[in-house]
Amino acid sequence: MSFLFNTNVLIGVVPNLKRPQKFLLDRFFPNIVMSDSEFVSIDVDVGLRRMSPFVSPLVQGKLVEQRRQQTNQFKPAYIKDKRAPDLRKPVRRMIGERIGGELTGAAREAANLEAEMSDQVDMIDRRLEWMAASALMNGTVLIVGDGFPAVLVDFGRDPGLSIALTGADKWDTAFAAVGANGIYTAPSDFIEESGHTILKKSGGTATDLIFTATSWKYFKLDSNVKTSLHYPRSGEGNNVNIGAQVQRGAQYKGKWGQYDLWVYNDWYIDENGVERAMVDDGKVIMSGPDLMGTRAFGQILDPAFNYAALPYAPKTWVENDPAQRLIMMQSSPIVIPSRVNASLCATVATPKVF
Repeated sequence: MSFLFNTNVLIGVVPNLKRPQKFLLDRFFPNIVMSDSEFVSIDVDVGLRRMSPFVSPLVQGKLVEQRRQQTNQFKPAYIKDKRAPDLRKPVRRMIGERIGGELTGAAREAANLEAEMSDQVDMIDRRLEWMAASALMNGTVLIVGDGFPAVLVDFGRDPGLSIALTGADKWDTAFAAVGANGIYTAPSDFIEESGHTILKKSGGTATDLIFTATSWKYFKLDSNVKTSLHYPRSGEGNNVNIGAQVQRGAQYKGKWGQYDLWVYNDWYIDENGVERAMVDDGKVIMSGPDLMGTRAFGQILDPAFNYAALPYAPKTWVENDPAQRLIMMQSSPIVIPSRVNASLCATVATPKVF
């Protein structure tokens, strides 16, 4: 007998747990800017560490150059997610509907349309998170798509803020060299030095450390980190949780010195269908609010939206013969680390395959 005639009742829907996590966007790129053109401009106060000149009181004052400003201009990428939903869906039981069906075709079509558009928004958000990860890791974003050549958007981060440790400097190599009972301080020494580097090159201070699974593994083994766990100051100071914790997006691990500690987990499917990590394993990212990260959106090149700047621009229409509903989501996004030297990324350990 068909299951449709049994006392089978659908009591729930298994939700998609692989929706995009926007941790990097929300943490480091909280500002949102809309541009009334195809370009986005950011004004930067250069702010060099100059000092006033000495001169004799008996001579004319020395002419000092005005404080410099520069305008960085970027052209956002363009996204057009176009879909032709299956026309047969409105006449079939949809996900979550009672076995046997209870909705009208029009209600099913509306629900399917909402589900498709929600998925389009999720995909744009994941692309933005990917941009944020690339900007933090590399100081660049590579834009590749149909109809235009590959463009590398270079935000001009100082090369000294993109680091790849080698040999005995790598955290896993350093730990292996001293053994489990040795004095191992590679991570804490590196982070102390890197914080000074960010301060020198940008004037900003980092407040967050973003680890991957492998870099976190070797950070928590650091002798200075373990000692700080044993002897915290009452009511303040270090409070690091080294217990096993895994969370979608980022897991907060506590406070160490001035830094909030995070272990980041997220993935995406690349243009070749391969699932990759948003942040390459073995890396650590240092940054904070001084980055002044921005999500910028350019014009939607479509008269249906009066060429306005919108984060998400959905539209739908019906072709008559054969009948087919089409939906399209447009966006023109880019993420910009406005004070790009207020971030540092380092490959500190040999990556693992998960």
